[in-house]
Amino acid sequence: MFKSFCSLLILVIFISIAAAQSPASETLIPLEGLDPVMLSQGKEVQGDMKYKVTRGRFQYLFANEENKATFEKDPSKYEIQMDGHCARMGAPTGGDPDLYAVHNGRIYIFGSEECQTRFKATPEKYLEVPVAPRSPSAEMVKRGQALIAKAAEALGSGSKLDQLRSYQRTNLREDKIKNSLVLSFPDTLRQETVRPNFTLTSIITPSDSFTVVNNAARPMSEAGRTAIYKELNHDLIVLLRARTRPDFKASLSTEDKSAVDVELPGFTTTLSIDPGTGRVVSQKYTGRGPGGVVGQIVINYSDWRTVEGLSLPFKTTATFDGEPFPALSATSEAMTINGQIDPSAFKKPQ
Repeated sequence: MFKSFCSLLILVIFISIAAAQSPASETLIPLEGLDPVMLSQGKEVQGDMKYKVTRGRFQYLFANEENKATFEKDPSKYEIQMDGHCARMGAPTGGDPDLYAVHNGRIYIFGSEECQTRFKATPEKYLEVPVAPRSPSAEMVKRGQALIAKAAEALGSGSKLDQLRSYQRTNLREDKIKNSLVLSFPDTLRQETVRPNFTLTSIITPSDSFTVVNNAARPMSEAGRTAIYKELNHDLIVLLRARTRPDFKASLSTEDKSAVDVELPGFTTTLSIDPGTGRVVSQKYTGRGPGGVVGQIVINYSDWRTVEGLSLPFKTTATFDGEPFPALSATSEAMTINGQIDPSAFKKPQ
């Protein structure tokens, strides 16, 4: 089953890359031209070009003026959900706008027929439940921020963490896949994932962002950039460096008095922190596991070593809904702090 998932993942990666090549200004008529208001009610009624509304990259057609007005009154209810990403795999995997399904009156699209079939069988397994807004007391915020400050100090005493210029790391995952990350702060990165049959490289700079497969570059979509930055927030160096941002929120967890709930735009996680040492013991959040299923991910940190004055974990052990999760369990083969970075690492192949 895991091999099947990996094969599907490779397929949807290429679908996403191909989708990213479409000009940003190009709009598509989705859902085979069906009226989305009627489709949300389980009725397949063809739309008319006389009644259309453009939302993002999709141009929706309607059977009549009344349905068009209904859509415009509450577009988020009737448009394709999840910003047009595959409802089984999530962002940044793109969806085929003509490969759709309706669940609880909402329209979803998919990156493959297998994704569509699996979603239809058990849709609740693939849909994230919106996080309820938190309303922590002033005291919980104060204590949460104090623990975050202690964690940052444990990671890099003084201002070493905030003064980082660059960070390089090579990991070997338990599923035998090698990952490398190069960060040049504040806004340049290179991620490389080496699989047996291909290497996928993602590069983001202030002026460009693209993916490279088999030495061929493809433009990266906005969804791709957002997904990379969201996942990067789970890295302790990146997350604790963000603590001074105005949109960084931290408060003591109501479930564990040694844990802190952390929020950034579109991102939430809970850090379990040793109150004595300030060291981050584990991280817990909702994410996608094998097959795109949504569940609870827990990452435990160990094998702490000092690199250029920073205390960093060289081993992560992850679980998904209590079961081992090899894709997020890894051992660091090398870490470099403020090392020399070749500028050509961020250049697009000719």
